[in-house]
Amino acid sequence: MSTTSTVRLDDGVREETTRIASEMGLTFNAVMNIMARKFNAEKGFPFPVRLTAAEKAVYDMSSDEFESACIKAVEGRNNEPVTDYVTRFDRATGRVVKEYADGRVEYVLD
Repeated sequence: MSTTSTVRLDDGVREETTRIASEMGLTFNAVMNIMARKFNAEKGFPFPVRLTAAEKAVYDMSSDEFESACIKAVEGRNNEPVTDYVTRFDRATGRVVKEYADGRVEYVLD
C-alpha cells in the first residue's frame, strides 16, 4: 500500500467527511480509498454513497410532529387484530389481566 503525501481540500471538507464517515463506522482514509477505487472502476465520478436521512426521534419532535407521526402510524397499521384481548396491570388488585372484547377478564399472574 502506498502513501500519498498531500490532499488539498476546501475548508471544512475534511472535518465534515470525517464526521459523516465516523457515523458510518469508517475513517477518513477508508472513505478516500473507497472513492478512489470506485472512481477507477467506473472510469469517472461514480456514485451516491451517503447517509440516509434519519427519522426524528420522539424527543426531537414538536407536539404537532408527534401527533402527525402517530396518525400516520395508525393509518398504516394492519386493521386485523393480532389478539382478541388487551393485557394490562390492574392497580386495584395488583395483578396482570387479559381483558377480552366480550367482557371476560382472565388473571395472568395470581
